[in-house]
Amino acid sequence: MLKKYSIDKMTSPEKKIRNKTRALKHLLKDEKIRELLVSLSEELSLEFTLADQKGSILWGKNVNLSDKSELIHKNIHFATLHSDKSSGKIIADLIISLVNKELEKKNIGNEVLGLYREINMIYDFSEKLSEIIEEKSIAEMALTEASQILDTTHGLFLLHNPETDSVDILSSFGKDPNREKNIQEQNHRLKDLIKKGTSSIVSKDIIQTNPALKYLQAMMYAPLKVKNKTLGMVILGHDQEKEYRAADLKLLTTIASQSAVAIESAHLYQKGLKEAKEREDAIKRIHNVSQKFVPTEFIKSLGKNRLTEVTLGDLTEKEVTVMFVDIREFTSISENLSPKDNFLFINAFNKRMGPIIRKNNGFIMQYLGDGFMALFPNGSQDALRASVEMHKSLEDYNKIRKQKDRAPVKVGIGMQNGNLIMGITGDVERLDAAIISDTVNTASRIEGLSKHFSTSILMTEKCLKNLSNPEEFVFRYLGPVQVIGKQKPIKLYECINGDQNSLFEHKSKTLKTFDEGMKLYFNREFAMAAVTFQKVFKQNKKDLTAKLFLNRAAHLITEEIDEDWKGVQSMTKK
Repeated sequence: MLKKYSIDKMTSPEKKIRNKTRALKHLLKDEKIRELLVSLSEELSLEFTLADQKGSILWGKNVNLSDKSELIHKNIHFATLHSDKSSGKIIADLIISLVNKELEKKNIGNEVLGLYREINMIYDFSEKLSEIIEEKSIAEMALTEASQILDTTHGLFLLHNPETDSVDILSSFGKDPNREKNIQEQNHRLKDLIKKGTSSIVSKDIIQTNPALKYLQAMMYAPLKVKNKTLGMVILGHDQEKEYRAADLKLLTTIASQSAVAIESAHLYQKGLKEAKEREDAIKRIHNVSQKFVPTEFIKSLGKNRLTEVTLGDLTEKEVTVMFVDIREFTSISENLSPKDNFLFINAFNKRMGPIIRKNNGFIMQYLGDGFMALFPNGSQDALRASVEMHKSLEDYNKIRKQKDRAPVKVGIGMQNGNLIMGITGDVERLDAAIISDTVNTASRIEGLSKHFSTSILMTEKCLKNLSNPEEFVFRYLGPVQVIGKQKPIKLYECINGDQNSLFEHKSKTLKTFDEGMKLYFNREFAMAAVTFQKVFKQNKKDLTAKLFLNRAAHLITEEIDEDWKGVQSMTKK
């Protein structure tokens, strides 16, 4: 929980005098200042004494000197200089100037502290909001944080419901038994304020003339605004006389802005759930239809020429390379599409990718809605060539999509090489083509890890060793991972040939530096590894793989690691 604080720039006259006197005393303790005053008094042949407003002597001894100069700063008299000559005014002016500088330094320090607190508040609040996806909980947290940061006894978190065109209470605190009734009566006015989308401190006259605000003596509000859309407003008030200031309104506006973003994200999340259900239904229909067809290549692998020749129990064991392809950010691409348009989009994607798979001696075993699984009986060389060609094809496809103002399509690819059983399973009334192998599960995990490592093509060491012509491609070693369901770590390699030209050139150019970073990392030289990965990432901020290892190395600098640490990263998600 954030500590409660308030930056109060309005001080009483007594406090202002006390601050200026404190600044003067602080100056008089400075050896250089003291030497300056002594030198100046000797130069002017002047005896002087400094006394605070209460008459306590701060410098010198004799207050019965003939001349007197009041030390005044911003109309505040905080000390008096007594001297035996009128030239004492020179020293008085000097001291006033020095006190002014000292106070300016203090004010700057206070402003910096206040800014730090605001930044800390914004960061902590944002972190908490990022974990919430339900709008009522967001409202409750926003008011809780506001009550901890600002001096307030009442709070309202209001949201405009466009379906009913009404302003509803999401959360509130403070005494007001007629709150619901007041909100209903004030609905029209509140909608106007929300539509206006501005922050304001409400004047005392307005509060006193509005019966709905009879519990309050002070009030301010800020809009829940996201870009050019206002979702609602947050209102804070106090049942005692209080003067809210610009700094208070600024903090409330910040809380409201952060809350608005979280509310909008919650709306999008709920919308995404609904649309995901619609897409899932559409994809299920696609999948149900695709199950009626069995790839010709699969039939031939069983030694058959036609589907009608297969029987229940037919099987064969083969060493193949399994590839999983996933459309990245599928939700973002399809969120504005109808189920029919989603269907057309998926078909358009598959029509482009399918021929590339077949061209490289592979076949698509199963469509997965937002991706597919393909098999390459001749091994990794064909699979990797197909992977690179698919990425290049998408670059051309995205140029067309850009002309139509559509989001670009990106894919992630993961692959593994190994043995699997292909056969016909089911019962006498219902047959299905099936593959059974740990190789398939591992390939699926690798595709999932391509998101974690931010790679376009990710493969295992077994795939690398299976390549007939590895020099055709460029790789970066990413180390071992422990995936769910596997006893032994799997060594992973990134193939960079599928990246866009600028990113490929960057990774090729920094390949030796990246490899050196990996060596330092696995040699537990984390500080040097972080520096090395920083060099790579600094040259191209799109190299998120380098950023991942930079953050990982930086994290391990201060961590205690086991003596048998080998850099194996355990993955807790599939």
